[in-house]
Amino acid sequence: MIEGEWFQYITALLALLLLISLYFNFKLFRTIKRHNQNDNVLIKSAYFDPLTELPNRANIELVIGEQIDRALRHNQTFLVTIVKIINYHDVKIRSKELADEFVTEASDRLLSSIRDEDIVGHLSDDGFIIVFNEYLDEANYDIIVNRIKTAFAEEPHMNTKYHIEYNISIGHTKYPNDATDATLLIDRAIHNALK
Repeated sequence: MIEGEWFQYITALLALLLLISLYFNFKLFRTIKRHNQNDNVLIKSAYFDPLTELPNRANIELVIGEQIDRALRHNQTFLVTIVKIINYHDVKIRSKELADEFVTEASDRLLSSIRDEDIVGHLSDDGFIIVFNEYLDEANYDIIVNRIKTAFAEEPHMNTKYHIEYNISIGHTKYPNDATDATLLIDRAIHNALK
């Protein structure tokens, strides 16, 4: 009888330990899942613009670095283009929400104007960047620039009492002619867009 009581006691104790272990494993699993979600949010906020969800400057600099490595291996060149919305701050003065809608529509227009293999990023409130995936000759580059200009020629489709248009400026740099690192390529393209 005493052996039976010990057996029941040990069985109950093992069952209790198993339940405690399951509880803590479940709790640990939830903590790990929450940490992974937080990591994903941090990574997204570090490398993507929260408004347009396009790659930000840090992300684009990494992309350009990889593009430079490929260009060196294959002895190629590539173009980086900046599209500045000159009148963005005039719109922002009227309303932050209106400015956000203005930029979001601009990003959609830009994405629809370029080729699928090229990368568009959002550098600043009023600036976008395009990293062309392969070398473009001047004639083909001009075709894409003309598509961008045509896309921005139409008034924004926003419900507002204000008369708003897109006023853009475009500048570009070429690797390695204008610069040999990502930061300089971007900064010189911005400078060219502001001329």
